[in-house]
Amino acid sequence: MIIAVLMAGGKGKRMNINTEKPLFKLFDKYLIDHVLDNLKESKYIDKIFIAVSPHTPETKKYISKKFFNSEKFFNSEKFFNYLETPGNGYVEDLSFILSHFEKKSSDDILLFINTDLPFVSTNIIDYILEKYMENDVDAMSVLVPISIFEEYGIKPSLVFDNLVPSGLNILLSRNEVQNEEKLIIPQIELALNINTTDDAKLAYLLSESNQIHDV
Repeated sequence: MIIAVLMAGGKGKRMNINTEKPLFKLFDKYLIDHVLDNLKESKYIDKIFIAVSPHTPETKKYISKKFFNSEKFFNSEKFFNYLETPGNGYVEDLSFILSHFEKKSSDDILLFINTDLPFVSTNIIDYILEKYMENDVDAMSVLVPISIFEEYGIKPSLVFDNLVPSGLNILLSRNEVQNEEKLIIPQIELALNINTTDDAKLAYLLSESNQIHDV
């Protein structure tokens, strides 16, 4: 089974706004809805879990109202659920989530994606899953060349060997060190995390000039 885990529990301090980052509106649509809509259309994903934390109580309320108290949720072809994490940090929450799924099965494929990646389209998601399934590895990290960030004037948070983690990773449902393959995709859609209001402004500019495309 392939399960998408949407990470929506971060503090989002860099946004410097009065709302939780998953509920930040971009093109009149919440960030979380951009990502959920892209996940929903995947031909490989069976279930979608939304990982919230004590830092995102309004996000939890929003998704509860949107999915779990409506006919739209019950009639959906995808199975939605949410998972409450401690919110002690990305690595800690990742370990918590892996342990949660490992108790049910150690052979599920978990696709982790951050809520600040609204331009990672369904085509990109399915392309990455196909590349993962072609390789005999437990895990896959998706990275973007630093040259893409330099081209668009984006400041990356982390850089390793001229590569930047995209915020999208695939792991088996096992809380252990896993054999990992690196998938390098030189596309702005994977580089443009909406971490600041400046990132949002850039997103509008790139959209107006048709510079955001699928794989």
